[in-house]
Amino acid sequence: MGSNRGFSVVEVLVVASIFGILAFIAMPQYSMYRQKGYSTLAASDLRNVAAAEEAYFARTGHYRAIDNCSNVTPSTFCEVKDLPGISKLSKGVVVEIKTLEHGYSGTARHVNSAIKCRWDSTQGGMLGCSTNK
Repeated sequence: MGSNRGFSVVEVLVVASIFGILAFIAMPQYSMYRQKGYSTLAASDLRNVAAAEEAYFARTGHYRAIDNCSNVTPSTFCEVKDLPGISKLSKGVVVEIKTLEHGYSGTARHVNSAIKCRWDSTQGGMLGCSTNK
């Protein structure tokens, strides 16, 4: 008598189906965690830029606009000049700061994410992060 070794086709199909279902469930979660990571990175950079803006204001009496970060890719940095404590932002983060009459406002986002974080010094700082334009 021969011995039965290995798996039947049905057993292999059942296991493959289980893996497929698990992957179907896990992929949206993974994507959501990546988006949250990107928005956290952008928010952190925006807070750092805001602190540097305040230090710059204390030294010079005015805020500094930042508008040179539009060509950032996921593997490049935005270089920020003249702000104390910051020379470049995190990889892939785009920051734009506009000076206002009595403060500044700005946005930050990662190039791989549609989530944009907003800051307005005249409204108390961080306004939040969302996909709204």
